Amino acid sequence: MKKLSFLIQIVVFCCLSLYIQAQSLSPQVVASGGTVLTAGGYSLAYTVGETATATLSSGSNILTQGFHQPDLQTLVKMLAKVFLQGAYNGFNMNTALQNPPSVFPLAQPYSGNPWNYNGAENLLSVPANAVDWLFVELRDASFNPVAGGKRAVLLLSDGTLRDVDGTAGATFTGAVPGNYYIIVRHRNHLAVMSAAQITLPNALAYDFTTAAAQAFGPNQQKALTGGAFGLYAGDFNADGVITVADFNFFSANAALINVYNDADANLDKQITVADFNLYQPNASTIGIQQVRY
Repeated sequence: MKKLSFLIQIVVFCCLSLYIQAQSLSPQVVASGGTVLTAGGYSLAYTVGETATATLSSGSNILTQGFHQPDLQTLVKMLAKVFLQGAYNGFNMNTALQNPPSVFPLAQPYSGNPWNYNGAENLLSVPANAVDWLFVELRDASFNPVAGGKRAVLLLSDGTLRDVDGTAGATFTGAVPGNYYIIVRHRNHLAVMSAAQITLPNALAYDFTTAAAQAFGPNQQKALTGGAFGLYAGDFNADGVITVADFNFFSANAALINVYNDADANLDKQITVADFNLYQPNASTIGIQQVRY
């Protein structure tokens, strides 16, 4: 009976492995005893049962038959608020990437150059108030990257962040509570870093939008209408400097329509003179060394 039960689990696991490629799932335990617990910045998964007999893996998915050793991971939550100049409409940000036909990707778009991030963040569906994906990082007191300190998240129209698990902010798995600089990156806006280290997890969002000085270094945010501040539009190649190389990228993609393209500075799915008009006044703006590639 146990052999039949295990064979059934293998079949189910293989089917699920194919199905969840387009999903974002939270850890779950399927057993007569055991669970996944999340509290106080930690995640603990365990089972209680017979001695382990086999472990199967497929990509990032793991199935253990029998006793599962405890898997303890730290979780750090980061809350922040940021505006993108290109998407800003005077009050909040547009969600035009979702206008029919939607070009909003279900999987995070930062796997290629210059980010080379291999995170598996993805969605079943896009929240109605989502503007685009962001890539956020944690840095230590010496500005060095930290273990578990990278995450792709959603940017909502009010400037807040949302994790793919549906919770507010970004959830860093493997990072530990502490003081960090926050780096916020977007596909075609100049990246910024927080002006000071932030104690994480934070109950109050770090708000980049209230002043230019909320970003580390001089002249690192654009003054927007209504007294708000946001990331400079026009860093089309996302290297941390707005130069002629960005203009060349724009020119190579001009006139495209209904696309998810890094030359689309205002995030309206079209590559037009409106995107050039956002780039041109920002040309020669240089990001701080910590955000440049």
